[in-house]
Amino acid sequence: MSDNDVQPGGVALRDPLYGAPFAEAVRRFWRKYTVFTGRASRAEFWWWWLTSFAIGLVLQLVPQAFTPDAPLLENPVGSYLFVLWALITLIGGLALGARRLHDANLSGFWQFLHVLPGIGSLVLFVMFLLPPNAKGTRFDVRPGTATTTRKR
Repeated sequence: MSDNDVQPGGVALRDPLYGAPFAEAVRRFWRKYTVFTGRASRAEFWWWWLTSFAIGLVLQLVPQAFTPDAPLLENPVGSYLFVLWALITLIGGLALGARRLHDANLSGFWQFLHVLPGIGSLVLFVMFLLPPNAKGTRFDVRPGTATTTRKR
């Protein structure tokens, strides 16, 4: 299936799905796992963030039930599962973050703010909340256009 195919909601996979329902947002995350171009709606971004957070929490808490004497959130099995989940979703999360920033007409490189302890993530949180900006379409790749060719 190509990214020109129309998805549920009548929107092509390459376009942001505003008001995306939960299941469709998660599906689009996995279908566009390594796609750093284009845009993602706030619904796509936040539904995935909530899903990923919930899965990470479950991966940390379920092993706790089998080793109740271990301190809460310090279970090595839960920690390993959480780190594995974080590694599995790292590229997709960065790609989704870049697409979300594109929808607000910002460069995906703003995600480097994550390396600044505390304040960087707070600034990015605000950026991820920004509404769509029509100028963000400059980040879209349209069918039939080459991204590596220059005009002569």
